[in-house]
Amino acid sequence: MIGPMRRTVGLPLALALAAAAIGCESPKRFTTTTEVVQVEEFKDDKGQLEKLGLELVYADCPDARRILRADKSFAACAGRISPGDKLETELVSTWQSEKGSYKTEVVKLGKCALKQDPKEEANYEMVSSCSDVVTTGAVVGVRCDRTRNQELVAKCPWLRRK
Repeated sequence: MIGPMRRTVGLPLALALAAAAIGCESPKRFTTTTEVVQVEEFKDDKGQLEKLGLELVYADCPDARRILRADKSFAACAGRISPGDKLETELVSTWQSEKGSYKTEVVKLGKCALKQDPKEEANYEMVSSCSDVVTTGAVVGVRCDRTRNQELVAKCPWLRRK
């Protein structure tokens, strides 16, 4: 007969092992610096600030950009944000098993907490590394690579998708 104490210890251990076998991961937190590239204010009919649109570039990975639309409470907390401002940025990366990829969200920008609306289509992140295409010594075009290569993910692990 198994005692009640043994069952109490055994069940959490079995659940933890099962979660590890499935590939369940806890969210990962990162802190970096972003530079504000563009700011767009959205006001209501009375001229009150309702939302703030921001374009950010990661200092560690300047080929990666994040576009986000922040709500009224963030806009009130943040005060005046201008292009060129460098802000400490906290991110949380979470594994989404149904999509088979990581999703990373900004949770704090500067001194203010940020709650992103998952249905807001203006929130996205992109990576684009562009270089000139040269033929016979002349630039004839541009080639942009949008993949998240190992070197980029090593510098900025929050950009990891798979």
